[in-house]
Amino acid sequence: MRSEKESQVYRVLSMYERLKNGEEIVKKEEAARFHTSEKSIQRDLQSIRDFLELENTNEYLDYDRSKKAYVLNTASPKWLRNEDIFAILKVLIESRAFPKVEMDDLIDKLSSLAKKEDQHLIQQMMLNEKHLYVELHHKKELIELLWKLSLAIQSKKIIYVNYKREIDDEAKRRVLKPVGMMFSEFYFYLIAYSAESDFDFPTIYRVDRIEKIEQTGVLFKVPYDKRFQEGEFRKRVQFMYPGELINVKFKFTGPSPQAVIDRLPTARVVEKFDGGVIFEAEVFGNGVKMWLLSQGEYIEVISPEELVITLQNSINRMAINY
Repeated sequence: MRSEKESQVYRVLSMYERLKNGEEIVKKEEAARFHTSEKSIQRDLQSIRDFLELENTNEYLDYDRSKKAYVLNTASPKWLRNEDIFAILKVLIESRAFPKVEMDDLIDKLSSLAKKEDQHLIQQMMLNEKHLYVELHHKKELIELLWKLSLAIQSKKIIYVNYKREIDDEAKRRVLKPVGMMFSEFYFYLIAYSAESDFDFPTIYRVDRIEKIEQTGVLFKVPYDKRFQEGEFRKRVQFMYPGELINVKFKFTGPSPQAVIDRLPTARVVEKFDGGVIFEAEVFGNGVKMWLLSQGEYIEVISPEELVITLQNSINRMAINY
């Protein structure tokens, strides 16, 4: 049996933890929960208030008269609101990034972060999504592998990986300097330099095609001016096909120039004309070819000339099929 002091400590910690999770504390209900008086609960709440003031946590215990309950207020809440959890889950499901077993587990864990009285509501909202979820063909569990790769990137240590492309009969061993991780169009990608070749640019590897990873104790260095920056890379790459970095200029007559800028963050309007705009953008060539072709009659590439010829040849080959 707990002593009175132990019981008080337990009550204070229990209430504080629930307040931190966004729950509301009603004195009468807490007194019934812990089989004590409301006066004792009031003293416990005062202890929490004193602690917050002493530690200067930017949080304060407040009494909400409309709810007739105590709540923890802060300038920046550290818990996820129901709205936050729902939005994250919708994006996560739409990404189709994980096999069903991992996706179901993530949905359950994120749902459990909601207030206890609201967890069932979010679970019900996600029930149909879980049932109809279509996992990708590879069905490979990724979460542990992603974490191992992230640790290797952070520690800047050379790794060995067994990598099997779709066209390969068996996996091939690669020695890599991992520098970044990205997600695009359903898949996670490892960005890495070869440790066996002196290339000036990294190679992109689909994480689900990595069958085995071994981390060595060998450190590597990338010169500061050549360091990989995921944000800058993401601005210029399309469909994770890097290619040569080029400046492309094109006319756009589609319904939404804003969608172009969202797709190509480096794009800028250099001229407007009746019915459209002219954009310039710095992009990696291989991926942008695919995007330009996908825009059909709404796009006319002006430069560079090599890209214009490449697109013309592709369009001619496509026309033969029809």
